[in-house]
Amino acid sequence: MRHPRRLAAAVAAGLVLTVWALSGGGDDAEDAAVGDCLAATTGVRMDEDAEADASVVGCSQPAAAYAVVGRIDGENDSRSRSCETFFAADEEYFVYRGTAGDGYLLCLRRTG
Repeated sequence: MRHPRRLAAAVAAGLVLTVWALSGGGDDAEDAAVGDCLAATTGVRMDEDAEADASVVGCSQPAAAYAVVGRIDGENDSRSRSCETFFAADEEYFVYRGTAGDGYLLCLRRTG
């Protein structure tokens, strides 16, 4: 069974990009915590939607594309403004929506 998760990018202007992350083996980012890094099979850009699988990887690995800056358990709306508290007003950030349990959001910053 496939479990959809959503990764979204947002900037202060309110532009939101949604990316569905699908994986056949469950939610590979379910155990992600602040300080972890995620790899995605597809790069996320502000101007397009894409499908991607995301998983926790070591932050020193070349595949580490996003750093987890915040985690909000019990919320599953990727358009929520909950992640804004972790970033400067004009800073680009990404929101990953997980479906495990009651849902969760990962607030992400692009690495490198």
